[in-house]
Amino acid sequence: MKAGFADLGCAPAICRCAGAADRGSAARLLAGKLALPELPLPDLTAVRRPGQVLGLGRFASREIQRALARVLPAAVGDSLRSEFEWYACRGAFFHNDAHYGAVLFGAWCAAGPPREIVFARAATRVPAGPGQWVVFDPFEPHAVLEPGARHYRRERYEGAPVSLFVGFELELTPAVREVFGIGEAPTGAPVLASSVAINAETGVLD
Repeated sequence: MKAGFADLGCAPAICRCAGAADRGSAARLLAGKLALPELPLPDLTAVRRPGQVLGLGRFASREIQRALARVLPAAVGDSLRSEFEWYACRGAFFHNDAHYGAVLFGAWCAAGPPREIVFARAATRVPAGPGQWVVFDPFEPHAVLEPGARHYRRERYEGAPVSLFVGFELELTPAVREVFGIGEAPTGAPVLASSVAINAETGVLD
């Protein structure tokens, strides 16, 4: 399926990360669906607690690189980093990944039940079942929820099947900033940062 952009339904926020200049949040995300190349999958026995996203190891893959290069816009293809990481969860409560200060983040679902990645501040959701992928601003509060769910409820994910993702990163080159609508930090806007509390159930900034 051809990749498509979706505009986010929220005003830009200030993205703040130690050691980097403030910037505006991305105005859009990119999503699509593509069969994942055959890969040896990681051991998922450590994925026990619902709501947490666990990193299960970094790896390199020419097959993953080539597959993503075919579907990413040509203007940003060179920004794709060459290393990837496995991530897994039994649903995920609302959080951000503001430690990824210099990249946009991609999540490509390798296995798991039908899920959606929900962006609370932006009132936007994208499918996150096998083969589906999305590139988004890691500063935006997001969760991995059952289809149609608006809030995270821990009891819904106790013992639930594990969602497994290939994580990938796009460096914030000028082309990436332009394509995803990333501008200067807007004066007086809300701040998104690791130090800003996020309500785990609703995604609201506390």
